Amino acid sequence: MTTTASPPETSAYGWTAAMALVRTAAACMAGWSLYVVARHYHVPRPLALGAGLVFDGVAYLCLRSASEAVRAGRSAAGPILATLGMAATSIYLNLVHAQFTDGGRPAEVLYAAPAIGLLVVSALSWTAERATARAARGEIPMRMPAYGALGWLLAGSTAYDALKDKAEAHVSGTSPTHQPTSTPAARTAEDVIAAEFAEIGPAAAVQRVAAASPGATDAEVAEILSTYRVTVTPGQVALLLERAAVPSVTLDRVPQPQPVDKPHALDPIKVMRGDAPQVSGMPLSSAITTMARHLGGLNAEPKQVVQALALQGMATDNAYVRTSLSRARKAEAAAAEEAEQQRAEYERRHGNGGYA
Repeated sequence: MTTTASPPETSAYGWTAAMALVRTAAACMAGWSLYVVARHYHVPRPLALGAGLVFDGVAYLCLRSASEAVRAGRSAAGPILATLGMAATSIYLNLVHAQFTDGGRPAEVLYAAPAIGLLVVSALSWTAERATARAARGEIPMRMPAYGALGWLLAGSTAYDALKDKAEAHVSGTSPTHQPTSTPAARTAEDVIAAEFAEIGPAAAVQRVAAASPGATDAEVAEILSTYRVTVTPGQVALLLERAAVPSVTLDRVPQPQPVDKPHALDPIKVMRGDAPQVSGMPLSSAITTMARHLGGLNAEPKQVVQALALQGMATDNAYVRTSLSRARKAEAAAAEEAEQQRAEYERRHGNGGYA
């Protein structure tokens, strides 16, 4: 015999280890005891070894049948009576074994105690499982009132009458805590969908509702989900559907020219007259260096370059112009240094006059 589920307050590992120990001890004791009895009646050895397994196996199957009957809402009286019958037969044969050994009462207790203990533990575990299954179906059994020992002693008749009235109310269905039927309440379509949404999570639920209602707004999707006990805001719906509003930044192609307070500022009239090079269509970095050379070289003021480029429809800022001019100056210095090195190498090889 064995059990199905451990009590909630007991550690799963501790319960499993304890039940494994009890099952092993009871099986060994019952198997040995039944083997001795079977051999006493000249049963062949292989069949005698299987005698103990038969009783324990049948009792275990009866307990499993009782558990399944409870979960299905059926009567478990038949499997329970069969379990008690198999356990009683096993205990009786253990007592017979004690008589064969002339051990008296101590031997009878020793041989029968493991099977009795395992049966009690299994019954308690089955009772807990039965209570859990009944609670899941909405059944509320009647409980004994807590009158206490003095209540029963000093007002026994009144306590008995009160207990009887409570039992009658419970059986008749007039008690507010009584559930007269064990059939679970019918589930509505909303309950089924709510249970499914709870299982798949809010994100998948939003996707399903949005796919079922293509024209629904974010607020409408959130309202539909609320009927199925899924709480989301319209903003969360928009994020889950990847259609949240993304802030955009609009840049003017031609920024407002900044006032130039330098005495050598660029004359816009001169630029418009066509004296400035036409840089439209060039890469921005090339346009910056070209315009800077027109304005006096790569050390020209970035503000002047920005204004000159703006007049030709090219937008930039002072920081980018300053960076581009710095890179151009470095590149020009590197090119000059390389040319100087080549000239020095040529003079070293051919002399100042250029003759070998």
